[in-house]
Amino acid sequence: MNKFFIFMCIMCLLLCFSFSSCGGSKVAVASYPEYTGKGNTGTKKVTKVKEEIDECEEQSLNAPAGELRAYASAIDEDRDFARQQAVLFAKAQLVSDIEALVSNVMKGYRGKTKKDGVSTSSTDIRQDVSSMAESVVEGCKVICSNRYALSDGTYECSVCIAIVSPDVEKVAGVAVLSEDEKLGVEFEAEKFRESYKEELEKFRAQKLNK
Repeated sequence: MNKFFIFMCIMCLLLCFSFSSCGGSKVAVASYPEYTGKGNTGTKKVTKVKEEIDECEEQSLNAPAGELRAYASAIDEDRDFARQQAVLFAKAQLVSDIEALVSNVMKGYRGKTKKDGVSTSSTDIRQDVSSMAESVVEGCKVICSNRYALSDGTYECSVCIAIVSPDVEKVAGVAVLSEDEKLGVEFEAEKFRESYKEELEKFRAQKLNK
């Protein structure tokens, strides 16, 4: 009877330890090859801790269907300046995203409307897209802002900004119309909308998989 009681106590303790190690700690140990100028000198063990994703970054990845979002962070001794810099970095990222999205929409649309045609992709059109993207992003709204006091006396600020998707579709529409005029072909609205929807879905998938 005593042996059975001791056995059961040991099993309970083991279960408690296993549950605490699974649920409580996010620290793990990993081994990595250690390289020097002489090549691989063996392996070293380090601990690694799973980092929690910043709330603003999480919101940028989970944008609703009607929005495009971007995330950025900045560090500075002046906390207000850190926030301003973070917003500027996020705007630059969003402009870059819009330019890439519009470029892919133009390629997709051209493939649907003129199989043997070559997209002009002129410098003028690219400049127009860049200018329009910057104008759209200027009207963004900050939907998330976090500030952290760092141990060295500086501040880190993270932000998530958003713009509405219809504004981006207008930029793509103007770019496609300009290209159609240069190519001397008629604009096909339905195929444009199909191309925009397809590329927007790809864009969202890529953001989530980063």
